[in-house]
Amino acid sequence: MVRRTISTMAVAIAIATLALGAVAAVITTGATPAVADTGDVHRIAFPVAERVGYGDDWLGARVGHRHQGNDLMGAKLDHELAAVDGVISSVRVDDGQHISGNMLTLRGDDGWFYYYIHINNDTPGTDDGLNPPESRFAPGIDVGVRVKAGQFIAYMGDSGDAEPTGPHLHFEVHRPDGMAVDPYPSLRLAQGASGDNHCSYGTNPETTTTSAAGSGYWLLGADGGVFSYGAAQFFGSTGGMHLNAPVVGMAATPTGQGYWLVASDGGIFAFGDARFHGSTGAMRLNRPIVGMAATPSGEGYWLFAGDGGIFAFGDAQFYGSTGATRLNQPIVGMAPTPKAAGYWLVAADGGVFSFGDATFLGSTGAMRLNRPVVGMASVEGGSGYWLVAADGGVFSFGKAPYVGSLPAAGLCTVPAVVRVAPSATGRGYWVAAADGTAYAFGDARWYGDLFVLRVHPAAPIVGMAVSR
Repeated sequence: MVRRTISTMAVAIAIATLALGAVAAVITTGATPAVADTGDVHRIAFPVAERVGYGDDWLGARVGHRHQGNDLMGAKLDHELAAVDGVISSVRVDDGQHISGNMLTLRGDDGWFYYYIHINNDTPGTDDGLNPPESRFAPGIDVGVRVKAGQFIAYMGDSGDAEPTGPHLHFEVHRPDGMAVDPYPSLRLAQGASGDNHCSYGTNPETTTTSAAGSGYWLLGADGGVFSYGAAQFFGSTGGMHLNAPVVGMAATPTGQGYWLVASDGGIFAFGDARFHGSTGAMRLNRPIVGMAATPSGEGYWLFAGDGGIFAFGDAQFYGSTGATRLNQPIVGMAPTPKAAGYWLVAADGGVFSFGDATFLGSTGAMRLNRPVVGMASVEGGSGYWLVAADGGVFSFGKAPYVGSLPAAGLCTVPAVVRVAPSATGRGYWVAAADGTAYAFGDARWYGDLFVLRVHPAAPIVGMAVSR
């Protein structure tokens, strides 16, 4: 599964132009689990038997709240169907106190929850609101009753606050952790159509997200513009500066209260509690810098060049490089070991080079790849690592678990991936694409990206860092 979900009840999205001209996209998180998504898909049966009209009205403005489902517009007494096999977990009869009116909840055997809202409350052929019992739910439907996917469970209506809008099913889909996701792509796929760049359900494994994986992340543009999501805060950028060379990478401090940006000439820009420890800005380099990695203490960092040349600053130590090695492909990624006593480098063909206490656990150097490798990330504890290719293909080595990839996500069009970032638990990862989209796998939680804001970055996205 590839998921893109925002963990906030209010979904407050603000785009602010900051002092240096950089754009920071901030998605405010709240304590309550649950909304948002433009891409999480789940296999379901279409929940209405008759013909209905609907669009992607997910997160549309409503009085006092955002729309957390899709409205399937039809006719009174249309037949609403179970989306999956499961058990009716709640039934509410309209008492005039709730905007939902008559509703029920289906707890699927898949662990997900499906809400059916605005169920009929009128005598057939009228709009009397008398709420006859035989015209609400299908015969025998009550709490604890087991149903099968496609089974008739309720009548469509306009109870609650749906009276002015006409009969419809307000349909919600919630993950097992309570997070609501956009039903639209799943509804479209249930009808054999594409939705939200999904042409199929995909084959990625499903796992449960956790905030322990990381509380947010930053996306970085080549102009140094920084976009912040979840609990990751904006601390500054080079978006309004005149740079000698484009920005190529970033690293976060262990506190999550700062980050460094690095340009291809090795110039370092420190923000928040990130301290400047040195740069290669005044050095003559054999090959441009292509990225950086920070030490676990946050008191140092390494810069690495396309030829594998390593430059260590602060408490980062030099353990070796491929600067004098004849490489088949340039170096594109680096990952330090947990004690900062070594590191791995990866080349565009997936060849892996180990230094210090880093152990070689495998590579794609002898494989035929569809697209070149663009980055790597290591598992917490250093017992494994992932490589990611430009098509979003993920290769796992050692104890790094494979929990999904973009080619297996059922996407109609796969964007050009540029970076992979690990979850703090070692059970998931995020990948970032050049177009500003971000994707979460395993226990990693999606907090937003430029796509959901309908923002096109001024420069391609080149980096990503996670706030723990």
